[in-house]
This record gives sequence, C-alpha cells and structure tokens, in this order.
Amino acid sequence: MHNVDCTDFIPAGDGYRKPCVSTSQEFLLPSEMGADDLLARVRQEFRHHAEPPRMLQRTWYDSFDWRLYANNSTLEDTRDGNEHTLVWRILKGNQGDARLKLKKAPRFAWDLPQGHFRERLEPVLEMRELSPKLRIRSRVNTLRILNKDEKTVAWVVVEENTLPRQKGLRAGKLDNRVSVIQVRGFPKPSVEVAELLQQQGLSPAQGDLLQTALSMFGEAPGSYSSKLNLELDPAMRADEASKLILQRLLDIMMQNEAGTRIGTDTEFLHDYRVAIRRTRSALSQIKAVFPKQIVDRYKTEFAWLGQITTPSRDLDVYLLTFDKYRDSLPVSMQADIEPLRDFLIRHQKLENRALVKAMDSARYRRIITNWRSFLEQPVNERSTLKNAGRPVLEVACARIWRIYRVALREGNAINAESPAEALHDLRKTCKKLRYLMEFFQSLFPSSDIKELIRTLKSLQDNLGDFQDYEVQVSTLKEFSHQMVAEGQVPPDTLLAMGILIDGLERRQHQAREEFADRYSGFSQPHNQERFRQLFASSH
Repeated sequence: MHNVDCTDFIPAGDGYRKPCVSTSQEFLLPSEMGADDLLARVRQEFRHHAEPPRMLQRTWYDSFDWRLYANNSTLEDTRDGNEHTLVWRILKGNQGDARLKLKKAPRFAWDLPQGHFRERLEPVLEMRELSPKLRIRSRVNTLRILNKDEKTVAWVVVEENTLPRQKGLRAGKLDNRVSVIQVRGFPKPSVEVAELLQQQGLSPAQGDLLQTALSMFGEAPGSYSSKLNLELDPAMRADEASKLILQRLLDIMMQNEAGTRIGTDTEFLHDYRVAIRRTRSALSQIKAVFPKQIVDRYKTEFAWLGQITTPSRDLDVYLLTFDKYRDSLPVSMQADIEPLRDFLIRHQKLENRALVKAMDSARYRRIITNWRSFLEQPVNERSTLKNAGRPVLEVACARIWRIYRVALREGNAINAESPAEALHDLRKTCKKLRYLMEFFQSLFPSSDIKELIRTLKSLQDNLGDFQDYEVQVSTLKEFSHQMVAEGQVPPDTLLAMGILIDGLERRQHQAREEFADRYSGFSQPHNQERFRQLFASSH
C-alpha cells in the first residue's frame, strides 16, 4: 500500500475527478483472467460508473546512473493522445505524487518551468540528462465505485500492459495490474473491493512495474556505478588484484564512451576521465607488479587519452558553473556576461567534435583493444617482479603508508609564506593517496577506511578549490583575449569578466586562509594513529 495521487490514470474534468492524495493497493491480474471478466465481477458487486477505456503510451525516464531510482522515485511520462503528463512518483513513503502537464518530456531538469516540480527534481538529477529507460503501452479501464448518493468513494483501475519492441528489448506481454484507490474519508469501500479481488485469486503486486519489466530481461535499476565496487581477497597476488582493478576501470570507460561521444550529458565525459586518471594512478603507484615496458607504454597512452579529453571537459565545467558566475555579479551586470556563455557553447561543440575524431582514430582503437587483451591474460605463475606474487594486502598497506607519510611531510612543511606550488604538490600527493585507498578499500574494515577517506576528502576539497580558483582566473583571462581576437565581445562583457576574476581571486585567497585548519584536522594525532593501525601494522 502506498500513497498516490488518485488522478494517476483518471481523466481530469468534472467534480468527481479532483486530485486527492490517498492510498492505493496494487494487485496482479492472473494471466488466465481477462480484464473484462474481472471488471464484470466488480460491477456485479458494487454500484459503479465506468469511464471510457484509454490507451496510454508510458515512458519511464532516469539518468544514465539511475539517480532518481536511487532516490526512491521514478519519473514517468504518460501520453494520452497528444497530451503529456510527467509524474514524479515516490516508491516508498507517505509523499504523494507530483505531476506536470507538458508538450513533451524534458531532457534536463532546467528545461522544466520554474515551480515545485522542478524544485523537487533538480537537486536529485543535477546536471544529468534524462534518458528513456522503458516504454510500455497500457490499455486502462477505470471504474468509479459509488455510494448510494452517487458519490465516488473508491477507484478501480485495470491496466493491460504490453511491451513494444524497443532498443535492446523484444516486444512482449507484461503483468496486468489492478489498482484499488481509496478516496480520503471513505476507507471501507476500497477494503471491500480489495477483499473481492483476493477472493478472485488476485495477489498483491511485489515491486513496481518498471522494476518488474526490466527484471524480465535481466536488467535492474541502478545497474551502473562509477565506483570500483570490488571485493579483493587479502591473500590474492598483487598482480592479479591490479588487473581486476584496471579491468573495472576500463569497463567504466567503455560504459561512458557512447555518451561521451554524444556530448550533451557532461557526466559521461567526467566519469570517463576519472577512470583514465585512476588508471594512470594505478600504473604509477602500484609498483613492480607489471613489466616496465607495459607500464611505460600505457602510462604514455593513457596520458594521451587524458590530453584529448581535457579541452572538452574544461569547457563543460565552465558551462556548468556559468549560472554561479552570473549570480555572483551585481544584478546590473548579470546580462553583460551572457556573451561568455555563447562563447563557451560554441567552443565546446568544436572541442567535442575534435574529441570524437580522436576517438575514431586507429590509435584509440588500438589502445583499447590491446589494453583489454593484456588485462585479460592470466598472470605468469612465476614472476621476477618484486611485488607481483606478494599478497595484495601487504603491497597495498606498504604503498598507502608510504604515500601518507609523504603527504604529512609535505603538509607539515607548508606555512603562511609557502608558495602556491607547495599546496599544488600536496594536492597531487593526496590524490594519489585517495586513489590507492579506494582501489584497496575492500581489504580493510569498511567503517575505518571510509572515515579516513572522508577525512582526506575534506583536505582535498580545500586544496582542489585553491587550485581550481587559480586555474579559473588564468583561463577566464585567456577567454577574454580569445573573445577579443574573435571580435565578438562587447566592452561591458569584458568589464563583467574582470569583476568575476576579482571575485575568484578573493575566493582563492579565502581557500588559502582555510588550509591550516583543514590540514590540522587531517594531520591530528588521532588520525595519524588510525592510519598507522590500519596500514603500518598490517604488513
């Protein structure tokens, strides 16, 4: 039983059809029982009014990484003729559905009109694009259950669902479902209808229709994650474990390749690049497990992959940050910054085309093919490499502990007079440490290593902000010169960009002032002891 808006499949119109939030029970219609047979049985027992049957086209949307489903919700576009109704449904809990009539489904949350629906969707979806996950056709029959005063006291909604042929799925039949919807203030009629349905052999539905339909084809909501999600055996050879880590990273890259090529959803390229950075870090930081010629070759190749993806990603970031840039300016100057957005969009399209061209090259295909082939080869039973045959737990602890001590040494040397380069070096070391801890996270007690990663992340956020503000200042200056060279920038835009750069420089200064406190929290004796117990005492 769950809370619903009782206009789910009910035509809007007269006084009987006003939205009301109440409760619903959903049942599965046995395959041997037709919808008409069931409705005839209900009509025999209850005073009723039958609505005309309706044919609905229903499409469930979510982001590539299932952010809505992970947030206990679904987003359904129900098309009745030419009219679209977007329904945000909470799967568990007491929150009613939100619905919005539109001419077409949105691609991003910011495509929605300002209002409650967008305010609920935007924080969950963030910058991700909506994509259709499943399309279903439903023939819907609706009975209004009436009392002696001809007032609607419950609804019975029968859905006959079919799956049309679509990408990756064949056409087929789905569960037919019956919903009994209680009208607020009239609990008894819906209970009586539900009892009748159970007497007719209907059983309560387990799971929502989206999940049930996907499971028929071996799919599941939430099937994608950019996390490593590995369970390593502490006694496993280090070279075998390293190949598992690198295979998982390659899989993440390949899952994001198609979306990266399209270029509209920026998170595909983001996840793709993170997998590249992690791969480069693993090749550099997990020492003496692979032959030197292999390591050197693929460090070069993955550095190239990083280079070809950087320009497009940089422009993505500036476009994602643009609204914050604009809002940080005085209201009187906010319109003046819009030519910068046009510049960014134009150049982002150019860089995406250049990236796709590079990904179509023979070099790119060769890297991916040969790298996968190497990772899938069994490791040599005997190896002369120092760490290849050692238990992965020993190798992980030794390396993490060493990089942690480097981070402490670099951090302890930083004072108020230290140059920016010292903070940049510490940022790089912390990134190496973070990646190593994430690679081998499954080897350690979950609560302990997650807490240390959180502590490290707090320092990383500060160091990252300091670096990002510096890069943004430099890049915005370059953009202003480039816009002038292209002859498409009004003087007021350059003035607004100057004000924006001043604000970024102030934020960088603020991040520099906050560093001492962040580093103090990271390096406090209690945390040092926790690192020592987890890593130094385990090998």
